[in-house]
Amino acid sequence: MHPEKFKHVMGLPSAERHGYFVRKVADTQEVWGLYREGWATAQADAKVAIPFWPEAAYAQACAGGEWEHFQPRAIALDDFLHKWLPGMAGNGQLASVFPVPQGRASIAAPDDLRRDLQHEAEQYE
Repeated sequence: MHPEKFKHVMGLPSAERHGYFVRKVADTQEVWGLYREGWATAQADAKVAIPFWPEAAYAQACAGGEWEHFQPRAIALDDFLHKWLPGMAGNGQLASVFPVPQGRASIAAPDDLRRDLQHEAEQYE
């Protein structure tokens, strides 16, 4: 990825990063998380929030601090839509969409994120 594109996308407001995430994931059919003996988590609205990124490079950029030894790991979009998001909804967890080291993530209910991704995927059919 070109460094200028990386820097530009990382600097977008959280709502625009959310839109980028949805478009990119629908295109590549992959979601990225951080993993080390379990998936990285954070807190949002007093609930567990699992962070997700559209590409490995963005996840890697956040692998610091409490996630220092975590590595980017891909999740197939089909698994994400049909296993991850329903499981997260059942567990009362949230999705932290495209967090960045300096700035806020877009926090989404799993059902809302699934709807966004399915709507975008329909554009590719």
